[in-house]
This record gives sequence, structure tokens and C-alpha cells, in this order.
Amino acid sequence: MLIELLSDKIQFLEEAGDWKEAIKKSAQPLLADGSIEESYIDAMIQMCQKYNAYIVLADRFAMPHASSENGVNKMGVTLSIIKKPVDFFGKPVQILLTLASNDSQSHLSLLQEVANVLGNPFIIEQLISAESIADVSNIIVAIKNQECGKITEF
Repeated sequence: MLIELLSDKIQFLEEAGDWKEAIKKSAQPLLADGSIEESYIDAMIQMCQKYNAYIVLADRFAMPHASSENGVNKMGVTLSIIKKPVDFFGKPVQILLTLASNDSQSHLSLLQEVANVLGNPFIIEQLISAESIADVSNIIVAIKNQECGKITEF
């Protein structure tokens, strides 16, 4: 599911000025394809302001999201890899998996795949080191085809 959703929504960024800009940049592909409205980006930022780094799920990995009633038109996800770490309330982040879900169920299998990434620091390193969409796709396919604990190279 993850690779299908990300097919044209993987982006590499040199930097983002701060965590707000990182969220805005990460959400742009979803805004461009009509998955979300601008109000959803605002809602993600407001949630971070309210709950601080609740979206930072692992070392250097954050998953910006908000409630579906805040401007989600259809399910979508983007993967943004930022070369220069962005400070999210004292936590450095380089990978943002921005999620827009239009209901409370459809994204659950996606979250299972994401959990495989979070449990393996090697995968996080590989994603940060990726230089192309093909590199990222190969990593995601490897995750899907193997147990995370056994992945040692791609």
C-alpha cells in the first residue's frame, strides 16, 4: 500500500527553515493533487503547536497529520527527505511521512508498514541517504519483502 500511495509523492529537500515550513513543503504534493485543502496544512501546524512534537515517532522521523474533517478530500501520503535536519521542538527530523486520511480505518494497513520503518534505525539511515525515487522504492520493497530485523543491505 505504501509504495502505491507514494508513487509520485516522494520528494527530496535540501532544507526547511523550521518545522512549520517542513510540514508545508511536505504537504505540497497532497495539495497539488487535491487530496487535501490548505486548511489541512493549517490543522497539522495547529496540532503541533498544541501538542509539540507528538508527530515525531522515532529518531529523525515525523508523521504530520490531523483530523480528516480538517480538509481531507481523499487518502494520500507523501514522503519528504530533508538533507539538513529540522528542529521539531528539540528533536531533529529529516524524514516526514505526511498522512491525509479521509476516515479512521483506511490508513491502518499503511501504519503497519510505517511501523516496520520505525523499528529499524538502519532503514531510517538508508532513507536519509537515498538519492533518488528508485532508491526509496527499493528500500520500501525490501521492507515489504523481508522482516525488518533481518534487513542488512539493499
